[in-house]
Amino acid sequence: MKKVLGLFLLSLILVAFTGCPKRPLVPPVSQARLDAEEAIASATKAISAAWEVEADTTEAESLLDEARKAFTDGDYGTATSKAHEAELAANKAREEALAKVKVEERKEEIKVEEEKAAKIYVVGTWEKDRDCLWNIAKKRTIYADPWKWKRIYKANRDKIKDVDLIYPGQKLIIP
Repeated sequence: MKKVLGLFLLSLILVAFTGCPKRPLVPPVSQARLDAEEAIASATKAISAAWEVEADTTEAESLLDEARKAFTDGDYGTATSKAHEAELAANKAREEALAKVKVEERKEEIKVEEEKAAKIYVVGTWEKDRDCLWNIAKKRTIYADPWKWKRIYKANRDKIKDVDLIYPGQKLIIP
């Protein structure tokens, strides 16, 4: 009897220290379904973030549609992989759109800096100053070279419709 009681206590101690064999809390099919749902939700968030910066998300949306169809068909592995691909495509599109915005912002900054550095020349009369693009470029305080009149014209295309016609009082940017 002591031996039986000893074995019983020993087995009870072993069970207490090692525990019962662990069973998965969620069956494998349900876990695959949960993984697919999570991946689809994550891809949806990534696409939304890409929309916010006006990125082209057509590829990501197509992949997400494939993931949702696979999920509906019960193919959770394919749904998960397609959703991950959609998320990667959306993130890539977002990064490209942000890079494009940064380039445009930098171009605008450069343009503003150039305008700040540029001089403003107020056109005088022909009778008094003999102002035309050629003569303005020829002035020592401008370029000291009449052949550079095209620079003035290019910087002021919005103000000068005809290169032969500039008007007294017109403010020209001298780059």
